[in-house]
Amino acid sequence: MISVAAVAVAVAAAGLYAGTQYYIGTRIAAQADEWRQQAAAHEELWVTRLDYEAGLGGGTLHYDLSYRPLPGNPLHDLLAEWQPTPELHLQGSLPVTHGPWLGSEGFGLARVEHQSPLPEAARAWLPNYPGQAPLLTLTGVQQWDGSHQLALRLIDYRGQMAQPGGNERLELTLADSQLEARWQPRQQRLQLEGRIGEFSLGLPSMAERLSLQQLSLTMDATAADRYLWLGDSALALQQLRFSSQHTRFGLQEAIVSTRTEQEQQHLNHHTEISLGGVTLPAQQLGPSRLRLALNRLELAPYQALLQRLERFDPGQDAEAEWQQIRPLLERLLAYQPELGIEEFSLSLAEPHDTSARASLRYTGTGSLDPEQLPRQLRLAAHAQASDAAFQQLLSFMIAEESPGLSAEQQQQILAESAPQMKALLLQTPFVVQLGEQLQAELVLENGQVSAHGQPVMSAEALLDASGLGEG
Repeated sequence: MISVAAVAVAVAAAGLYAGTQYYIGTRIAAQADEWRQQAAAHEELWVTRLDYEAGLGGGTLHYDLSYRPLPGNPLHDLLAEWQPTPELHLQGSLPVTHGPWLGSEGFGLARVEHQSPLPEAARAWLPNYPGQAPLLTLTGVQQWDGSHQLALRLIDYRGQMAQPGGNERLELTLADSQLEARWQPRQQRLQLEGRIGEFSLGLPSMAERLSLQQLSLTMDATAADRYLWLGDSALALQQLRFSSQHTRFGLQEAIVSTRTEQEQQHLNHHTEISLGGVTLPAQQLGPSRLRLALNRLELAPYQALLQRLERFDPGQDAEAEWQQIRPLLERLLAYQPELGIEEFSLSLAEPHDTSARASLRYTGTGSLDPEQLPRQLRLAAHAQASDAAFQQLLSFMIAEESPGLSAEQQQQILAESAPQMKALLLQTPFVVQLGEQLQAELVLENGQVSAHGQPVMSAEALLDASGLGEG
């Protein structure tokens, strides 16, 4: 016989389960209401339906949304080329699984999975597509603390790509493509990890092929405002290659990383671009690096400028638009921001044997007066290259401009032109020879140009000589 205690435990467990399911359903329904309100407040989103129908153990999320980018948004023009109305329409229902246990995802509030099939219109383009396998798999998880996790995975494809009715066929490879995102609303923190393991597109009839290996994206940033994210991001590429019957190009170990920080009421932004190597038709370049910094960017005027630029309409009168933007830019410049090239280095003959650095700072009160601007800027630029790097640079230029010449002919041109080019550079006040290095310097301060500690000319004269002045 079943004991009274066992019945009581079963009833309690059933009640606990039902209560948990009710709580989860209520939480998800409230979240759907919040999403609907946020979407309705967005001027480019139209919400016909977004609600949650809860059940025992799960439920259904119903949605009917339209994204209509406004004029000035790049997506507006892009969608207008594809279809009569520039909009994206999403309508359907998603089954939702309730927690507290979500299988492979562990403990959580709820889980949703959606598999998108290959559109029938695209099937003719991909003749080797594997049957009814899903093109895209989406998995979303909401945790008990309110955070959201989203994973997107694209099917691997290795086969042909053919235009219907055409004779030409391409060879397409796409493998290990996925994106994972985590959003923590309390902290307004977004974390992204994405990658494409392999991509290649080849045209056998022309012996042309474009391929990349291991493209990855990472980001960890906090939203400080609608127009501002603070944190780090990085885009890395192991290898990129393009080859044809007539040329070839390659990149190895390319990385672009950024960091944006807030210090009191201004921003500091840093960007670094590094390349492990570059392959050109006739040459191979070694490692190179570029580090940029934008400092002392005052937060409030920067946000106001971005907000106005979002409404910029290229179809309007350019002068009228500028009159709206100019005071915002002047307000930003009044805090005297500074733009710097902290490092620019190339490897020509030896690793990083050619380098440069520069800084540009506005020192005025914010007025964009063309006559006063040369006196309101402070520029300091320095560069250096070894004699061997200078020779190698000229060799690259000769090889690119005269690929039909033999190696002996190119070497003869180099031997004749190198002394002449160096002599021309040394005739200017900006370049000097120190030992086995060429060093260049240009400093602009208080409207005067100097180099290597010696005055050279006024800023107006420099602009006139460069063709940028009014004289």
